[in-house]
Amino acid sequence: MASFPIRSAPPDKAVPPGRIGYDLDADVLLLHTVQTNAAFEELLTSGMLRQKPELADPWFPDAYDWMNRMMAARLPTSGNSALWLWAKIRRRDLVTHCRYGRGQVLLTCRIPRERVLLSHDSSWYSALNCYVAVPRLPGESDDERHRRWSHLDDDFNDRLQTAGAADAPVHQWPKELREEMEGSWECIFDRKHFQATDYWQATVHEIYAGDVVEAVRIAA
Repeated sequence: MASFPIRSAPPDKAVPPGRIGYDLDADVLLLHTVQTNAAFEELLTSGMLRQKPELADPWFPDAYDWMNRMMAARLPTSGNSALWLWAKIRRRDLVTHCRYGRGQVLLTCRIPRERVLLSHDSSWYSALNCYVAVPRLPGESDDERHRRWSHLDDDFNDRLQTAGAADAPVHQWPKELREEMEGSWECIFDRKHFQATDYWQATVHEIYAGDVVEAVRIAA
């Protein structure tokens, strides 16, 4: 028997009304994730859920490999794949994700922060789309930041072209260029670069049944 309540609800009732109450500074983080029924049954049966590497998105292997390496370097836990959760998102957008996840299960979790790697949601796309991440400088406007990013990105791509690696995946780039690009991505973990209202995601190696506060089966 599960140690947490399980209920069923349509998407707009899956998330309680009002502010969700995320606190990125808490010792135990409030997190949400939508998981398949198969994953939920595994959690109920074994008491633990881990992502299977073969289920990772096949379109972005270098980005996910990099995130796995960052987790290995920064977390005390271990694993070769990640589970993804929301660490800060507006309620209306979490409800939208529930609509996309009809027939699946919304898990509300509380996980000690030492097991969690937080990353800036929209800046993660720099890794997914393989471009230089350039955080905004203090007092910098959007236009100024874009001009600075454009100059840095053009310079990097010129050097990548010269190296004959412009059409190659990241793991086949020359070592110094790969490390430069991946090093730029690390800014996504540093909250000082971003606004207080921005969305944050979380990756963990596992979710235990004891981490789950509530499970909601999202009505199809």
